[in-house]
Amino acid sequence: MGLVNFFRKTGHLEEFNDDSDRNTLPLCARDGDHPDRASSLYNLSLCLWNRFQQTGYLEDLNESIQLDRDALLLHPMGHPHHDSSLHNLSLGLWNRFQQTGYLEDLNESIQLDRDALLLHPMGHPHHGSSLHNLSLGLWNRFQQTGHLEDLDNSIELNRDALLLCPMGHPDHASSLNNLSLCLWNRFKQTGYLEDLENSIELNRDALLLRPMGHPDRGSSLNNLGLCLWIRFQQTGYLEDLDNSIQLSRDALLLRPMGHPDRGSSLNNLSLCLRIRFQQTSQLEDLDNSIELNRDALLLRPMGHPDRSSSLNNLSLCLRIRFQQTGHLEDLDNSIQLNRDALLLCPIGHPLHGSFLSGLSLSLSIRFELTGHQEDLTECISASKQAAEDIYSPVSECLRTVRNWVDFTWRHDIAQSNLDAYITGLSLISRSLAMMPMISLQYQHLSSVIKLPKFFSDGASRAIQLDQLALAVEIIEQGRGLLWSELRGLRTPMDKLQALDPSLADELMQINRQLERLSMENSVNGDLFGHSLSEKRRLLHARSDIIEKIHKIPGLETFLSRKSFNELKSAAKNGPVIVVNCSRYRSDALIVLEQNSPVLISLVEGFHEQVETLVQQLTEARSGIKVSPKRYNHVLRATLKDLWDLLVSPVVTRLHELHIPEKSRIFWCPTSILSTLPLHAAGPTSPGTKEFLPDLYISSYTPTLTALIDAFNNTKSSSQLPHLLVASQYDKSLPRTKEEIHQILQYQKLIPTTSMEGPAATKQELEKALVDHEWLHIASHGTLIPGKPFSSYFSLAGGSRFALMDIIRLNLPNATFAFLSACHTAEQPPGSVHDEVIHLAAAMQFCGFRSVVGTMWEMADVDGPEMAKEFYSHLLSDENLSRCNEVGAQAQALSEAVRKMRGREGITLERWVNFVHIGV
Repeated sequence: MGLVNFFRKTGHLEEFNDDSDRNTLPLCARDGDHPDRASSLYNLSLCLWNRFQQTGYLEDLNESIQLDRDALLLHPMGHPHHDSSLHNLSLGLWNRFQQTGYLEDLNESIQLDRDALLLHPMGHPHHGSSLHNLSLGLWNRFQQTGHLEDLDNSIELNRDALLLCPMGHPDHASSLNNLSLCLWNRFKQTGYLEDLENSIELNRDALLLRPMGHPDRGSSLNNLGLCLWIRFQQTGYLEDLDNSIQLSRDALLLRPMGHPDRGSSLNNLSLCLRIRFQQTSQLEDLDNSIELNRDALLLRPMGHPDRSSSLNNLSLCLRIRFQQTGHLEDLDNSIQLNRDALLLCPIGHPLHGSFLSGLSLSLSIRFELTGHQEDLTECISASKQAAEDIYSPVSECLRTVRNWVDFTWRHDIAQSNLDAYITGLSLISRSLAMMPMISLQYQHLSSVIKLPKFFSDGASRAIQLDQLALAVEIIEQGRGLLWSELRGLRTPMDKLQALDPSLADELMQINRQLERLSMENSVNGDLFGHSLSEKRRLLHARSDIIEKIHKIPGLETFLSRKSFNELKSAAKNGPVIVVNCSRYRSDALIVLEQNSPVLISLVEGFHEQVETLVQQLTEARSGIKVSPKRYNHVLRATLKDLWDLLVSPVVTRLHELHIPEKSRIFWCPTSILSTLPLHAAGPTSPGTKEFLPDLYISSYTPTLTALIDAFNNTKSSSQLPHLLVASQYDKSLPRTKEEIHQILQYQKLIPTTSMEGPAATKQELEKALVDHEWLHIASHGTLIPGKPFSSYFSLAGGSRFALMDIIRLNLPNATFAFLSACHTAEQPPGSVHDEVIHLAAAMQFCGFRSVVGTMWEMADVDGPEMAKEFYSHLLSDENLSRCNEVGAQAQALSEAVRKMRGREGITLERWVNFVHIGV
């Protein structure tokens, strides 16, 4: 029974023997209309709150909150004490949440803090404190739910609070610390390295403001040490780890026995020592880490919010020690500690998936030792649950998938292994959604996800299980992820527009916003957070719209991943050879329009041999100016090996399938195989000069979907195309004028616009492209290592027509582009090869369904001759009326290359250089 109710029921004042008792009598005497009732409510609430702090008696806190509610009713909007009543109730609810974990209290506290912030706009003396309170509430809710929106909002509020606390302000250091903590946690969620770097700098600044003797110095030491530890895990830079250990030791010295934060310091130092052990194998570090974890656990008894983390950390250390010493007791204890941690973090808790993952790893180790079937069953179940846990960071889920994949490969648990790959592909797509801009997504794929050849290995497992159609679907899902995401934003809406115009308009508007966001060039910490929140909002709205669309009859699979039955339509103009290059097994899958995939199993060790070919060709290419003959020799050997290893078995099967020679075939290679010139393999037999181009007309496609879209965008028209010729004239390209002259000879046959000299700027080119179906660009093509979206064509006045500029364009009437420049279809070493990010692919994406590009540097002298032979064939009397049909440009390139090969003095690399992409 509460104190107030007790008094009302009994009237015994002697029961009230402290401050709360003394405040009860005037409250009881002041009924609902008394002018001082609100102040009495506040006074009694404060007393109960103080007693709760002394005794931990939850009923006092509950009654304090109810009194604050009553006081708020007496202080409605407009009352001078309304905001203070909001604050009091919010604080009480937040403290009850801290005690009970009841999320509704936290939600209500956050809403009250939002209301208070509206009453304290910029310039109000309480604006800063309201920012702080709301950011803290959102931060706490993020820790409970893992909702990134709360974290992003907390970061923005902390940035605003920091602006109100400049250098010299007494709260400057704490504002630095709060913002740092939020950025560090967002890095853990998204892998955005700039957040981690900014967190480290903010922590350094805060530490400088907290010298020896400052009460918060230990906190700053601890936080900076933790950030450096995380950065070491990303970079492997040992100095960060050593500094982290020293900072953690210093923090621990400032937190002796009895200090409320000693447990966190013990925990952080133990983490650092464990990681150093994994680097140096000094068992002393691991033993010390275990002892520190045990000490931290003693300070975190049942009911402590961090007990589960301590249980998990100790479990991890014991598992590692078992792997060193073989003491089964350590492993058994590790598993039990994991189970105890999981009991404290049920499904829905952000740490549940991580703890499950640790348990699955320990069980896998024990199974390999004992062979107990129950450990195997539980291990696989735990792996699956952890990987699919929607409350865990995607990075944690991906780590689980790695372990799940490795374990099931080792023990040849085929179906579970395949399930792991399929789960991982979905997670990779989810992780990309964390990055608002396509350039950041590319960096994320190359440096953060770190799942090399993941989908190729998954496809190899599907092939092993004779699930060939699924293998094609896996390759399609895992290859060209960035193009697929962008392509989905440009999905034709014709059918939807006819059935539900309003939904079509809504979706188009959101798609346009997402596309603009994806193609932003620059990013900093502030912009990243805003862009991330905006993308998440848009994706949520888009998901709701698509859910509505799926309820419309006939649109049940709108924007869903294509099944093999849909994908095989890519082969309607010729077979598509999907080559899966995996360390486990490599195969070619011939996709035909009317049949199931045709399997060609490639030789054992194919993957390793391809890696050797790529390495040898890359090294020889780098020295081409010094030793052109050596490069020519290596290239010739590479083409011969490609014929023997891959192309010859494919051609043999094509003959068996009655695919006529001189017809078209399409190559879709995976992994580093996509950097090799499959289209030029040969010679077909010793002593001959016959190569693959003499048998079939080869084209490339990044994905089957890209090919399907190119076919679907083909419009039949009796009108001749309009050709735009753009060129860069300078001393380094002396033959460009001659090349353009060759093309302009045909302007009497097709409408032609020439942009030369100073007029050939990026702005003018983009304007002119709208009115032309064909483009021929003669210029310098430049690669930017590690930044493929910055690759560019050089144009007049130093302007650059960059890859990012190209994909911003939407040219639905475009059909063909001839890129007479260096590197337009090249993927340099270090690329994410399966993303196929180069200038030619960008041209295909923005609308050009057929593109001619180059695999490396192009000889200036080849421009005029190639243009002459290509257009003379394409625009001949015989072919002019069909010049814009599917396959016409591929046929013209084939003929131009054939004639080029027949000229005296033409080296191998000059004709191999030219490739056709698309239809």
